[in-house]
Amino acid sequence: MLHQTTTGCCTSNLNPPLPYVWRTGKKYFSLGAAASLRSTFSATQLSTMQIISIRGDVRDWFAAHRIFTGASFSFTGWRPFLARKLSAFDRPFTSGTLKVRNRYRTWAEAAGIPFSTVEQYYPVPSGKKDDAPVVIHTGAQWRSKQYPHVVELAELLKRAGRCVEIVAGPNDPLPPGISANEVRRPAWPELIKLFRSAGYVISNDSGPMHLAAFLGCRTIALSRCSNITEWLPPGVTALSSPSAPGGYRPVPAYWSDQILQGWPAADEVKAVMMTK
Repeated sequence: MLHQTTTGCCTSNLNPPLPYVWRTGKKYFSLGAAASLRSTFSATQLSTMQIISIRGDVRDWFAAHRIFTGASFSFTGWRPFLARKLSAFDRPFTSGTLKVRNRYRTWAEAAGIPFSTVEQYYPVPSGKKDDAPVVIHTGAQWRSKQYPHVVELAELLKRAGRCVEIVAGPNDPLPPGISANEVRRPAWPELIKLFRSAGYVISNDSGPMHLAAFLGCRTIALSRCSNITEWLPPGVTALSSPSAPGGYRPVPAYWSDQILQGWPAADEVKAVMMTK
């Protein structure tokens, strides 16, 4: 099955991913280099394969049927996907009439696995000495998803005697007030090592947030432009803006380089960290 972060399905990664999921080079309904997967499997293998998706994106449906011809398909998530695209479908969720579903729980249900089994793979965050670094991960493809008060937060924590490491993805733009020489851009092996040594990881809703949770880090997820309830991994503490959406639909500037206001203040983030 296709990986959730590329097409919304769940058993094998696409490498390279489908073109429509990235910021640049978007080609809707194109398979790109992923088309080569069609020759990877025999007809017998395809006939016994089940493709599961919870994302509800019609592009995923077309891609899966073109790549895995002859497989069986289970696609859910159509209603949340429509709610993300059209405000009329999102009103029952923003009003609280219907509940936004967490993706970890939804994946467990789709795969027929008790959620308690999923939770067992997420270590309980352990206490670490106060001299362990606080890692602030700023990375995101879009500036709208970045926490804009990184500099202020880092200074507050340093004045409280904490060692702070600011990191970002290899190609991610930086939030306001941060120069390139103040930020580390570790590759995945180095990032894993850094997270494992951290006392805390503070991140936006991003891939590094999910990685930190899986590694058992004490993780604080900051959100402003989407509902963190849908994306929150087991064991992660969420700190959301009062302006964050209550349904599935993100703010209009979600896929943009607009720097959003209304994020949790730096002293709020510090206060939450000090109580964990």
